[in-house]
Formats: sequence, C-alpha cells, structure tokens
Amino acid sequence: MTNSEATEYLRIGIANKQYPTHLFQYRTIEICKLILENNTMKFSSPKEFNDPFDCQIVPDTGNDFNEILDFLKDNNFNRLTNFEINNLANSIINTPGKWKNITEQTFDKIINATGVCCFTKEENNLLMWSHYTNSHKGVCLKFNVLKDLDFFVIPFPVKYSDQYPTYNHLKDRTTLVNDMVLTKSKIWEYENEIRVIKLNKTGYINFKKDALEEIVFGCNTTDQEINEIKNLALKHDYNIIFKKANKKQRQFGLEII
Repeated sequence: MTNSEATEYLRIGIANKQYPTHLFQYRTIEICKLILENNTMKFSSPKEFNDPFDCQIVPDTGNDFNEILDFLKDNNFNRLTNFEINNLANSIINTPGKWKNITEQTFDKIINATGVCCFTKEENNLLMWSHYTNSHKGVCLKFNVLKDLDFFVIPFPVKYSDQYPTYNHLKDRTTLVNDMVLTKSKIWEYENEIRVIKLNKTGYINFKKDALEEIVFGCNTTDQEINEIKNLALKHDYNIIFKKANKKQRQFGLEII
C-alpha cells in the first residue's frame, strides 16, 4: 500500500467511525515544552518501552526441516543454488541453537527498527493523569488526526490479553505487527491505547502544527507552568485552545473546563 493509499484509507476509516478523529497524549511539562519547540513527536523503538514484556516476546523456533527449507527458498536474496540451499537447511537443522539464534536476530532487527508513538482515546483518565503527567502536574495533548493524515497513518488499537502471545516467524509473518507490537498484558487495559507505527523509522518526526488543537492542563499544574506553555505556543505560532482539568466535588473524576 502506498502512502497516498494509506492516508485515503485512514480518511475513509475516520468517516466510517473505524478510527477516532482525535487522539490524546499525556505528557509532563518538560516533554510538552520540547514538543512545542520542535513540533515533533518521538517514535520509540520497543526496546525503550517501560514494560519489559511489551514487544519483547521470545519467538517460537520449533520449525522442521521442510519449513526452514521453504523459507530459505522464498527468501533466497543471495541467489543460492538448490544444492546450496539444501546444505544450508541441513546445517541449520543439525546445529543446536543455530536456527534459534538466526530467528531471534532477525526478529530483534525487525522489531527494534519499528518506531511506535503511543496515544489514547480519552482526556480524563485519572490513572493516565497520575502515571504520565507527574501526578496531574503536566498536560494532555489533543490531536486532530484529519489535519495530519501522513503523520497518523495508521492508528492501531492495542489488544489486551491474559494470554502470553506466541509468534513463529515462518508461520506467522503476516501477523507480526498484530501479535507482537499491538498485544499487551490485560493489566494495561486502562490505557485504552492507540499506536501509530512507522516501519524502519525511529526517532523524532515532525507533525503539522494545526493538528495540535488543544492542551489540557492537569489539576495540579502551577500557574507559572501554564503561562510558560501558553507563551511557548504563542511564540511558535500554534493555534491552540487551552483547557484545565479540575477535580469534581464529591466525586472521583475530573471536569475539563
């Protein structure tokens, strides 16, 4: 799928309610300042994630000789002869640990070259405010996906499961992203996470300033920090609506004003 096809697919998906129009990201004041100054978001390699299980599943390497032989034939980039491929397959199957090392190295190369930027679908999640904004002292950023389709292609919802995912590189190659990058322990379900994935691309990527529509300040954000963020947005020509999260009276909840 070309990039133009992917963006059109996303546009249609939003119109049909398959994808959300808005995505949110909870950040500390310090990270918010960097985002505004550079109008970039970081697409992290999974090796940087705070959950040691996230995208770090050990692949199943229990393949037989014929599966390995077929794989080598389908991926014969060095143009080996059939005789050479058969010898290689025999060497792999008869050398303990060799296929496991080859598979794990290939897997690590693919996964760790994948850039992931994490968002959520709501702005008033108490746990997200506590865990990702320095105890409600930071912000929640609201992005309009339609205003920067190239950046947000394609937002995938995370699946939460009690079952530890398994992945076999020969049998499950078409489900790599779904099985490995988009599956997390059910304990993280409260995050309601959406991931934007860039294949073979990590680091900081620019977004269109118009896509950042709102900044919601936490209920513990100081007036000084609020003014610093507002002045920084003005200095860098953002057109942002500013809101504030306040604690509800006699309820466990937030009111965004």
